[in-house]
Amino acid sequence: MATVRPKVFPMSERDASKSAEVVKESVAISEDDLRTKVLQFMKSEVAVNLVEADIIVSGGRGVGKPEGFKILQDLANALGASRAAVDSGWIPQEHQVGQTGKTVKPKIYIACGISGAIQHLAGMRTSDCIVAVNKDADAPIFKIASYGIVGDYNQVVPILIEEFKKRLSR
Repeated sequence: MATVRPKVFPMSERDASKSAEVVKESVAISEDDLRTKVLQFMKSEVAVNLVEADIIVSGGRGVGKPEGFKILQDLANALGASRAAVDSGWIPQEHQVGQTGKTVKPKIYIACGISGAIQHLAGMRTSDCIVAVNKDADAPIFKIASYGIVGDYNQVVPILIEEFKKRLSR
């Protein structure tokens, strides 16, 4: 048996010439045999589906504080986050992109204040176009970025918002 995280590989066409045998086994397990117990099911109140998003704006530790995400929310409807930002309590886990979060493959991935740790890259490296904004010109994210902007996201993002609004209103 094998499992693959969503969006890691493109979906292949079904090959009708191939077949597989499905073997169903019945297993008798009593509740006493289980070492875990489900206490409750909780539905997330966050209405975001990063896996299906075409455009993702993602923020990391470089945004500095929870308030740093407010400007990023103006830039996109879908918001991703690095594990460092989630662990710091700045953004809910449902927004996390990376090895311990969601694997995404949007058309455009805008990474703001994300250094490019291997765990984060594992979740977004297959994006069609990666735009990185980071103050550190040597940040690893620039090695995989389609476009890189060396600068403070607080100065860069408002300019991007203004330009997007101009071009989208035409």
